[in-house]
Amino acid sequence: MGMKFLTGFALAAGLLLNGAARAEEDIKIGVMFPLSGPMALIGNEAYQAAEVARDMFNERGGANGKNVTFAVADAPGPTQGNAEATRLVVRENVPLIAGTYASSIALAASEVTEREGVLYWETIAVADKFTSRNYQNVVRLTFNASMMGETAADFTKELAAKFGKTPEEMKVAVISEDSEFGQSVGEAAARRVEANGMQLVADERYSKTVTDLSSLILSLKAAAPDVVIATSYLNDGVLFVRQARELDFNIGALVGIGTGYALPDFLEATGENAEGIFDVDGPASANVSNLPQETQAVYTEFLERFRAATSRDPGPLALISFGGFWTLFNEVLAKAPDTSIESLRKAAYEIDLPMGSLLTGAGVKLEPLGEPNQGQNSRAQLSVMQWQDGKLEVVWPEAIALESIKSVPLEPWSER
Repeated sequence: MGMKFLTGFALAAGLLLNGAARAEEDIKIGVMFPLSGPMALIGNEAYQAAEVARDMFNERGGANGKNVTFAVADAPGPTQGNAEATRLVVRENVPLIAGTYASSIALAASEVTEREGVLYWETIAVADKFTSRNYQNVVRLTFNASMMGETAADFTKELAAKFGKTPEEMKVAVISEDSEFGQSVGEAAARRVEANGMQLVADERYSKTVTDLSSLILSLKAAAPDVVIATSYLNDGVLFVRQARELDFNIGALVGIGTGYALPDFLEATGENAEGIFDVDGPASANVSNLPQETQAVYTEFLERFRAATSRDPGPLALISFGGFWTLFNEVLAKAPDTSIESLRKAAYEIDLPMGSLLTGAGVKLEPLGEPNQGQNSRAQLSVMQWQDGKLEVVWPEAIALESIKSVPLEPWSER
């Protein structure tokens, strides 16, 4: 009995030691998203995409044989973002944090990582301030707010011909929710509208938790814009469309900015009212046939796995999130000799992926350290999509478009 006990004890001890050895071989990183609260819908979708990227990477051999594991943090807002970043760095001892979707959360959490000498790898948040603070350890793979606002204004200028007008004759209203995200995008859009020679007839902000936009809509109705550029989350975007119809506010085009306008939930909530509405974001369904064969193969595998995990197609932020984590795993963790901040940062700044490398059609090349926008991906890809017959189609720019622009100007509500 004693020998059997010792044998069993030795076996158990061996299993524990082997488990510890495997754990030491893993690379544990912090992953932070708003998994609860008002932004949880998109936060969970982005996190699911990150999980798919992790599983695909590990099944291919991981980082030189080491699997990537997640220490997960739920951060519904900036206060939790700061606290959870501290926990991940101090208690979980992660060498980097990746995420996070919301600009306010990213700004708060990255203050912690910069102070502690840990890499912050942002995949989605767009506030310009994120990469303009002279921080040495922050990287952003997606576009910034200025790019989104400027793209919306440039696209609006392109629409002038469909109105039978010159850009100078176009009247444009800019509205946005008042978070860091909304203000950054709205300000950039308003500046670009005027720089493009168009008439800025309104420039308004509102709370993203608003439950009634009727006063704003009535003031816009009096200004009579041809186009409204609106930066919104899901709930306020739906509210704006519903109340615009109720108050008979007719506009020639609604150029939405933000994934709230791109989600299937937006279509479900607004129904036929979504028809013809545009959204500026990463492409939800880029012309994959124009991408390199390797990217096409990754896209097909990601799509199958995401659908199996969620029973739905990925939205733009899921594609962006996947691309951000896929790049982190393959270009940083697999190539850095260790997980010190010096090695991770060096690997990040050496990335040089041409356009078309990511599922959105984007490439990756960071603005160099010492530049005003250091750490920003200069090859991020934006698109304009439009709801057409219940589907969100990429319509601009032409290089990645799947359909042509339709329904401009929009018919009055009474005729739809």
